[in-house]
Order: sequence, then C-alpha cells, then structure tokens
Amino acid sequence: MTYHHGNLRKALLERAAAVIAEQGVEGLSLRGLAQELGVSHAAPSRHFRDKVDLLRTLATEGHETLGRYTFAASNQAGPDPLEHLAALGHAYVRFSMEHPAYYRTGRHPEVAAQADEALKAANGRRMEALLRATHAAQEAGWRQDASALHAMVFGLAAVRGLAALLHDPLFRSHIGDIDPDALIDGVMRLVIDPEAVRAATHAPEDDADAADA
Repeated sequence: MTYHHGNLRKALLERAAAVIAEQGVEGLSLRGLAQELGVSHAAPSRHFRDKVDLLRTLATEGHETLGRYTFAASNQAGPDPLEHLAALGHAYVRFSMEHPAYYRTGRHPEVAAQADEALKAANGRRMEALLRATHAAQEAGWRQDASALHAMVFGLAAVRGLAALLHDPLFRSHIGDIDPDALIDGVMRLVIDPEAVRAATHAPEDDADAADA
C-alpha cells in the first residue's frame, strides 16, 4: 500500500488497524507504517509522538465505534430493558470479531496503562451507559440480589471473557468448527435470558391469580 496524497493521519490509522488485525499489536511500528505507505520515517511523528500515541488514538476511535455499534444493536432489540441489556452483550462479542484491531488495541495493557483523557472519557461514557442499562434490567427482574455495579461487572466479565476466548487460536482449535454465533447466543442466555427472567418474575403473580380463581 502506497500513500499518495491526502490525509496521512487517517492513512496511518487505517493501515495500523489492518496490521493489528493481521499480526497483532506487536507487529506494528511507526517505521513499518511509514515504509508501507511510502513516506519518510519521520512523517508519522508529525501526527503521533510514538506507537503508544497512535494506539491510544485507535483505541479511542474503537471505544466510540463500539459504543455506536452496541447501542444501535440494543435499540433494534426494542424497549424491553432485558432484551436491551442482552443485545448489548451479544453486540460486544460480535464487534470484537468484526473489528479485531479495535478490540485488540482497546484491550492492550500498555494502551490502558497510558490512557489519555480522550480515551478515559470514551471508556467512561460506555461504562455509564452500561450501568444505566444494567439498572433498568434489574428493575425488570434480572439479578435483583446484587448491586447494579456488581451485576454490571458480572455481565461485563462474561462478555469480555467470551470475546477473549474467541480470539484465542488454541481455544478455537479445541472447539473445532462450532458456529461462533451459536456459541455467543448460548453463553449469553446463561448470563441473561429475558424470557426466563420474565417467566420467573411473573410466576408468583400468576400462581396467586390461579389460587384466587
């Protein structure tokens, strides 16, 4: 890929995402990007101080894109808060599969350790929205025995763990040709099953009505 003319910053981010998707974060270097784009070795430094600076920018972009992706999916699920939260979990894992560069960059420990204010803000907005969605699902009957924070962390640990497993070549080789979507659906039903929650929530009321009849 050779860069000709235009927005070098955008070209660097796009090529960096492609390299990370193919080789992981460890395969990325500013010098390598410059060589692939056909610009001087010093050219990337006009936009990014170093590799971590580029990764932070890509991670921030990833958090913002993830937020739009997951909440678009949850909005399509309708107004039910149980379906809304379940859709958020499904969408997170699917996003990690469809956008591996964003996922790997956002989870990289060096990027997290050196997060700037923009990255912290992008992550914070997602966490606040997720906490609100968790609280709404609890009001509808899900995990009412836990605090909203604990319930959110439980769900987040499950979806992040599943995403990590699906990015693990050793795990993928072990489970064979299983359909990832079927696996995501099955695991997410263990985390939050809207139909089961609704049935459990309405069961006592239904039993009482039957007894009165």
